[in-house]
Amino acid sequence: LDEAGFLWSAGIKLGVQPGSWSHLNEWFGPVLGLMNSASLEQAVTWQNATSFGLTAGISSLDENECNYWAANVEAGNLYINRGITGAIVSRQPFGGWKQSSVGPTAKAGGPHYLEQLRVWPALREVDDFLESADLWMKSVGLVVAPTANITAELNYSRYRPYSSGILVRVDEKTDPKSIELLEWLQSKFNLNILISRHGTIPELLNQVAVENNRIEKVRWLSSEPVPEMEFMELGISIDRREIANNAAVEMTRWLREQSISITNHRYGNIGAAPQVTLN
Repeated sequence: LDEAGFLWSAGIKLGVQPGSWSHLNEWFGPVLGLMNSASLEQAVTWQNATSFGLTAGISSLDENECNYWAANVEAGNLYINRGITGAIVSRQPFGGWKQSSVGPTAKAGGPHYLEQLRVWPALREVDDFLESADLWMKSVGLVVAPTANITAELNYSRYRPYSSGILVRVDEKTDPKSIELLEWLQSKFNLNILISRHGTIPELLNQVAVENNRIEKVRWLSSEPVPEMEFMELGISIDRREIANNAAVEMTRWLREQSISITNHRYGNIGAAPQVTLN
């Protein structure tokens, strides 16, 4: 609507190319960009290529397509065969992945949101913590849980590991018990944790900038000053909290929450929609 091209009317932009500005940037405007993909796998790759991951959706009557998409797409709220707006507290707790989440937060309206508003006692006994953490992962962290008793719409929550790494900064003052726990998390659950012990903060920032596609979150367990603004400029969230002694609280800080909502009817016929397998 203007000569500079910054003001747009509501419309559809055709021919958006992979890697272009229109593909990789977040639009706060009434413009829909369309990309023509040769396959679902290519479409999911393009979808995950953005720095954002708030909500994502797919419309398909093919069960295999729905299952593949749900297993591979990177976003906090997934919607299958329904609209991708109108998240409801508890049913679809709201919160994104990657740059769609700022700071060490949990999903708004979800089971862990209030936990973020208090300071928890620091880690004391490693053996007790490991036993509790293992139990939590088996009963909660690795389980797909229904969140609402609705037959026409299936709603679930689950936890997913960070596809890129979590960088943990430690120094000589870091509690050895915390480092022992980090090593256990790596070996027990194969979490992608990168421990940084050496080098100056400028060197660390340079490493993160170079490996930006490999690092999504920074856990700061060092006594050094925290370069929060520098990490924010790189689009990386930072968590300055000590390791909590409560395993049910601490384990959620190493995983990403995901909400899934699936239409379970076709033209009012309950159960006639494609059946989606979640794990």
